[in-house]
Amino acid sequence: MQTINSTIRKPSSQPSDSGILHSAVELFTGRTGHSTEEKRVFLELARNLLPATSVRDRRQIANMLVAYPEAPDALIDLLAKDKDDLTAFPILRHSTNVSVDLLVEIVRVGSEAARKALAGRPYLQRPILAALCETADAQTIKLLIDREDLILDQHLNERLSKRTDLIAELGEELSKHQALNTENLISQFLVLPASLRAKAIAAAETMSVIRSAQAPAHPSIPALDTARLRLHGALLKAALLQKRNRFTDSLGQGLSLPSSVSDRLLQKGQGEALVIALKSLGLDRPRTTTILVRLLGEHLAVEEIRKLLFLHRNLSTGAANVLTSSWTLFGTSANTAEFDGTGEKTPRHVGQFEDASRPSRDARSHRISSGTTSAQRVRRGIG
Repeated sequence: MQTINSTIRKPSSQPSDSGILHSAVELFTGRTGHSTEEKRVFLELARNLLPATSVRDRRQIANMLVAYPEAPDALIDLLAKDKDDLTAFPILRHSTNVSVDLLVEIVRVGSEAARKALAGRPYLQRPILAALCETADAQTIKLLIDREDLILDQHLNERLSKRTDLIAELGEELSKHQALNTENLISQFLVLPASLRAKAIAAAETMSVIRSAQAPAHPSIPALDTARLRLHGALLKAALLQKRNRFTDSLGQGLSLPSSVSDRLLQKGQGEALVIALKSLGLDRPRTTTILVRLLGEHLAVEEIRKLLFLHRNLSTGAANVLTSSWTLFGTSANTAEFDGTGEKTPRHVGQFEDASRPSRDARSHRISSGTTSAQRVRRGIG
């Protein structure tokens, strides 16, 4: 080991390694059977020179050491954490000497390229898989679920199903791999791709029937709900005046939804969700038609509005309630806290149905005299 011992003395006063570490690695990997002292000297040399080693040399060093059986673990760890993705790649993808704890740390704080490299490892311990399921982007997750040699268990699938950032892009794939069960389909309705929304509605209908069968029968004549009538009037008035913020505020109050969710219901592509919300609140077809035309008519064709009204006619109130009740927690998990753009949980509206005597936010501007007066105004507005 004389060559490496002499090499370590030369660069002590040099600002860069000038290829010295690359040469030392070539010498070290050129044979096996190194003594403990030789390994210690080589590791000391590498630690001293690696920060000043060029990116090109670091990449070559990583490739030389990844399969070398006597490579010091501490040096392998340094290469695994290298900020250059191509240096870290062979270590993250192929090395068996990196500790699981370090790999989990890299998954959580490293680059997406590092996570992709780890997703392709021949063997992935469960802690690494769990960390990937919690933090990796859609492309990396697709690499995982497409692997024929890898099966995600129920707990890992549950972690994926709670990530709204994945559902819109990978909903179909997750459904095929049983990562989206009935409950997931219902609770993630707002981010489901269009191809899965019908399946979610069917699941809600089934759940509604089950709940009705399990509930004890209490036949009675429904009482007049004045609070709900006031809410209907507030929604109609806001729609006719095209006061979108006022409308979503009233909608959120009526369903006890976070403000970020009620705001989302007027976004493009959420017409079905809006209809479900209106059905849950008990709005009839004429009022629903008025609201859809006034608030969504600018970007929805007549045929699309007809499809939404068809959904309103065929959707049961029970299924609508199943869906909207699941949205109250939408956007509040660890993976969706950024839903409102602040990184914090979004506030919930106070439900008018819970305490009609307590004034809620903007309540004065929302209320009008009666539901009958509102209906008359709607008819004049669309007549």
